[in-house]
Amino acid sequence: MPNFKRNYFQGGTYFFTLVTYKRVKIFLDDICTESFFDALGKVKDTHHFELLAYCVLPDHIHLLMTLDNTDSNFSSRIKEIKRKATLAIREHLQNPSLHVWQDRFWEHTIRDDNDLKMHFDYIHYNPIKHGYSEKYDWKWSSYWRFYGNDGEKAPSINSDIFMDPKYSFGE
Repeated sequence: MPNFKRNYFQGGTYFFTLVTYKRVKIFLDDICTESFFDALGKVKDTHHFELLAYCVLPDHIHLLMTLDNTDSNFSSRIKEIKRKATLAIREHLQNPSLHVWQDRFWEHTIRDDNDLKMHFDYIHYNPIKHGYSEKYDWKWSSYWRFYGNDGEKAPSINSDIFMDPKYSFGE
């Protein structure tokens, strides 16, 4: 098994991809999705971080978050989010042994403003990429939190950059 090294950086901004076990489309169920958001909110309240962007697709989730300047432990947050969401999803689906997540998660440390913009845009482009939407109107995305219903205010996203093989987003 590979020995992964995480880049823990106090006050760091990180992009994450969390994937469901065997790519099962658990988050087609709105209650499962709401359970994820409830878990995310509870962890955010107790482990403090700024959630910059998110997108929940049926079989994976992208998060963009910034930690407090005195903290670098993003792994504990992701672990706790997954744990709380798993418990709620198991209860909702009445399946106490359901395996919800792949064991690991993808993490990328944001290096600069350009890197931040690229990952922010990728998160909001993701439902289009996967064919769940034809425009930026995915229900479980933070896109509307930033741009509201006014498509005119929203900047255009150049999706060509996401096809460059030098970039990976953990999918």
